[in-house]
Amino acid sequence: MPKTITLKEARIAYSLAIEADRVSQGPIFVEHEGRPVAVIISIEEYRRHFPVEHEAWREEQLQRLEPNRTAFRRLLPRLLKTHRDQFVAIHQGKLVDTDPDRVALVQRIRAQGYRPVYIQKVTPEPRVIELPSPEEVQRVSL
Repeated sequence: MPKTITLKEARIAYSLAIEADRVSQGPIFVEHEGRPVAVIISIEEYRRHFPVEHEAWREEQLQRLEPNRTAFRRLLPRLLKTHRDQFVAIHQGKLVDTDPDRVALVQRIRAQGYRPVYIQKVTPEPRVIELPSPEEVQRVSL
């Protein structure tokens, strides 16, 4: 069921608190002065309606982050000595902030307006994400 949110003029940037499960229940319409100005939909719905645009956007974001990711790998030996097990934020190839709490770091980085920024935990072992192969997924789904 669609929901409508009304925006009011403010001297600061607009901010909406939306529960993640709320978006999955249907679109959220955003109004300003009684006129619709935006619709918030789940990422799944966006992917269904705009698969090519989503993939192009994703690739663009990854390309924007690559220089900072490369800088993180270059800085890693020094970061292991100074910031082990902390989250670090890399912007324009430089360390701009650190925190043991990822959420706190993200909030500060957003408030400071850094974009794009690469945030990673400093650990000696690389982050490993295990994904099943397409063959396994196919076997499981049969």
